[in-house]
Amino acid sequence: MKFFLWVAFIHSLLAITPEEILKKVDKNLNFSSAIMNIKMEIYLPDKSVRIKKFKTWISGNNSYVEFLNKEDKHVRYLKIGKRMWIYDKEEENTFLISGHLLKQSMMGSDISYEDILETEQIYTNYDVKLIGEENLRERSCYVILLTAKVKEVNYFKRKMWIDKEQFFPLKEEIYAKNDKLLKTFEYLEIEFYKDKVYPTKSVVSDKLKIGTKTVVIIEEAIFDVEISSYYFTRRYLER
Repeated sequence: MKFFLWVAFIHSLLAITPEEILKKVDKNLNFSSAIMNIKMEIYLPDKSVRIKKFKTWISGNNSYVEFLNKEDKHVRYLKIGKRMWIYDKEEENTFLISGHLLKQSMMGSDISYEDILETEQIYTNYDVKLIGEENLRERSCYVILLTAKVKEVNYFKRKMWIDKEQFFPLKEEIYAKNDKLLKTFEYLEIEFYKDKVYPTKSVVSDKLKIGTKTVVIIEEAIFDVEISSYYFTRRYLER
């Protein structure tokens, strides 16, 4: 009997907390800087798939985006911390995305502007619980439930399936306060960079819409490169 009590005691000392799990995820996914070529496939009911391509420069919490596909080449985005501007070269017009506009979709996709602007380590704004372990796509996962403890969050509740070996989220479900499912994020393909993992293919589904999804594919990426701060200025955006 004492042996089993001792085993249970040792296991309790070695057990990982849900906060530690999310910190490992955060450390795994964050890079100091990156330059990426990205393709978005936007699927809408009874319509042909819409393809958007863009290149983005990322440094810390700042990012700059230029669209590459012909119909959107006049559009550029600039994000500095929690503020985001769109510049339309054809209209020579710049506007700040704020208020209710943050909930609108980016280029008709299932991704909202507030999804893009989310920069904080999410465990700082949520009560975090480890609610179990499950297998997902033949991977053993921790299942984490996050419930908002502050008002200044995009979503009230989140449920995450995190790969136990690689500390990478395989899936996330987003819920409203009334437990209505709002959105799902699924990360289907990954690549390794040094000791980190990043998603090369993911699917976002807005559950308030019928029959839609957005597939995001990172076609090319380089990390930890020096990027001029000039990219992250209004002058560069509006050049």
